[in-house]
Amino acid sequence: MRRRIWGIVACGLALAGVLSSSAQARALGGLIPDQGAHRARVGHIVLARDAGLPYGGGPVLHRNRTHVIFWAPSGSGLSFDPGYESLIETFLANVAAASRSPGSVYGLSGQYRDAQGPAAYASTYGGAVTVTDPLPSSGCTEPPATGPGWRYCLTDHQLQREIERAVRADRLPTGPTDVYFLVTPNGLGDCSDSASTSCALGGDANGYCAYHSQSDDGLVLYAVIPYNAVPGHCQSDNPRPNGSTADPALSTISHEQSEMITDPAGNAWIDPRTGNEDGDLCLTSFGPTLGGSGAAAWNEEINGGHYYLQEEWSNADGGCEARAKPDSVSFGSAPATGAAGTLAFTAHTRAPHGKIAAFQWFFGDHHTGRGHRVTHRFAGVGTYRVILRTTDSWGNWGFYARTVVVSAASDTGTRGLTKSG
Repeated sequence: MRRRIWGIVACGLALAGVLSSSAQARALGGLIPDQGAHRARVGHIVLARDAGLPYGGGPVLHRNRTHVIFWAPSGSGLSFDPGYESLIETFLANVAAASRSPGSVYGLSGQYRDAQGPAAYASTYGGAVTVTDPLPSSGCTEPPATGPGWRYCLTDHQLQREIERAVRADRLPTGPTDVYFLVTPNGLGDCSDSASTSCALGGDANGYCAYHSQSDDGLVLYAVIPYNAVPGHCQSDNPRPNGSTADPALSTISHEQSEMITDPAGNAWIDPRTGNEDGDLCLTSFGPTLGGSGAAAWNEEINGGHYYLQEEWSNADGGCEARAKPDSVSFGSAPATGAAGTLAFTAHTRAPHGKIAAFQWFFGDHHTGRGHRVTHRFAGVGTYRVILRTTDSWGNWGFYARTVVVSAASDTGTRGLTKSG
């Protein structure tokens, strides 16, 4: 049986050629080390680096569409805790709804770019499926001394086969900007291969909390998200603002999504000396809380949802950050001579990082304009809500709105009276 849950899927521009099975070798990436239940660092952290996270020349994703596969294998006795699936779905839907905003950790991704543009925070949510395919025979063994003692263990190869089965059975899209999360329940472990001791929740030495990779044919970008809420593993003692065992997994998902955007093929923004990507450098950096206290504290608000997420590395700031710095946006207006009912608008902006790349005007009368300076002829005397939306070089948006009163139109011009709204 499969339960299909669809979100709103917005059509984006396809980025052909992001992955190529002939050019890219599949490798596990973004292995989040199992740091255990250590105290999270708080505040701005500056890491000693020669020149920030280097660019290796590979592609980034200029937009992304997320999909979730929840695997609750029939006959295994394994299932998800109440509310576990719904919280993950709500989180990804909120991340998509808040796209282009600098107000969360996702707004940092646009500083990483390729020749075609930034790895912009431009996400849509494609929905989720719950699959109940039975488990194959275990292909690995969790380290008994350091792991959580899970009975079942599958290799990355076996997990990849399950992802491909789900994609085929539900006719899920595999475009160059589609990314998948395979979420597994408490009790289902995994290792990189049958001979490895690099396994899910396998302890500090070589255990991990999640990883991302791509299918053998290069068509599917995916991350494997094991159950993280096991005492003594994967920051399980961090606050849970939603009171759910899925809360620790959300920080892991945020980490992996950022790395799949900025380094989808393992050859873009990655340190070749260490294999670190932007999420790895800030694994235990969570920054100050924004609200709540104790076990209910939260440090990110995304589309109204409260979450406790790790920070991401920012080359622009030389350290770990919780969010991008917002742009300063405003505009002035004045009568334009020679045309009745016409006002001239001038944008005033400042971008803390990079520059403002585009200006979009909405004049409140179903007409729009583009450019730093624009003139617009209104249909008649009245009050209009004018909005300026800017896009900076990271792909993030800034907004400013004013109420504009157009009055005393004449053949020689228009007196434009403005007031802040």
